[in-house]
Amino acid sequence: MKIKLLLLMTSLFFNFGYSQKKSVTPKIDINGVWTDINSGVSNAVAIISEQNGKVIFSHYLEWNGQKFVESGTGKRIGNTITYTVNVTLPIDGWATAGTHTLILSEDGNTLEGTFVDNKGRNGPIAFKRVR
Repeated sequence: MKIKLLLLMTSLFFNFGYSQKKSVTPKIDINGVWTDINSGVSNAVAIISEQNGKVIFSHYLEWNGQKFVESGTGKRIGNTITYTVNVTLPIDGWATAGTHTLILSEDGNTLEGTFVDNKGRNGPIAFKRVR
């Protein structure tokens, strides 16, 4: 009798534990169009694509009427996105490669962080979701 009661209690415990909904925060989708909100740039847009943690980034901007294009790949871990970029349409004097590290805001509408370029410079960089 004690063994049956013990088995019943064990069975109920495990069934109850597995039947409970687990609280998991859904991952925010970053795929889409973002605008570059850094000062001094115009007509600036970024397209971000993520699949299984791999991030593909494309970026176009104009600075003092000069066009600039870069693209790169990287990864996402949680709400941190890190990718390396190569410039395909440079502006004279600007770097031709670098790394961006961005943090996704809690509401999923802003990416803010830093860049480091191949000329040893670094600074802030930020994007706001368009769609």
